[in-house]
Amino acid sequence: MKRGLVILAGLAAIGYLVAMVVTGALPQNRQRVKFEARGVMQLEPERVVRVELARGADRAVFVRGPGAGWTREGAGPIAAPLAERLSLAVQYMHTAGPLRVLEPAELAGADLRTFELDRPALTVGLHADSGPVLRAQFGGRNPDDMAQYMTVEGRGGVVLMSRFVGEEWRAVADGTFPTR
Repeated sequence: MKRGLVILAGLAAIGYLVAMVVTGALPQNRQRVKFEARGVMQLEPERVVRVELARGADRAVFVRGPGAGWTREGAGPIAAPLAERLSLAVQYMHTAGPLRVLEPAELAGADLRTFELDRPALTVGLHADSGPVLRAQFGGRNPDDMAQYMTVEGRGGVVLMSRFVGEEWRAVADGTFPTR
């Protein structure tokens, strides 16, 4: 009797798999959360075709080439590791959401030097075929060193972003500009 139940259960499982193959239906895990980009840039990262990067007096412009490659204006294609970091930094602007936004009312009377935004560590401009998409300035880190202050041109307030976003842009700058 027990052997018969095992054989019956096996046949039922095989029948279920055959039915899925025939109908094309795959089981769905309803516990999964659908991904939603919550970054400061709504445009899909693949549509960014030009990146302007500035650190102090140093400036660089990157243009997306065929495929996933990037070239630096006036210098030609950039090395694959740097191109990957640049693509990842652009992607973070789309996927990594702000931890907090300090609204202009909260900042009344505050000194931007507190956030090191009076002289930003980095300035990033992202462009699509249709024109400018986003311009951001990265300032200093917050006191617990887990986040970084950032402003987005055209939006009021100061954005508190996870530190890894600014770190990726810093790595691109370090790979682009000579150290002094």
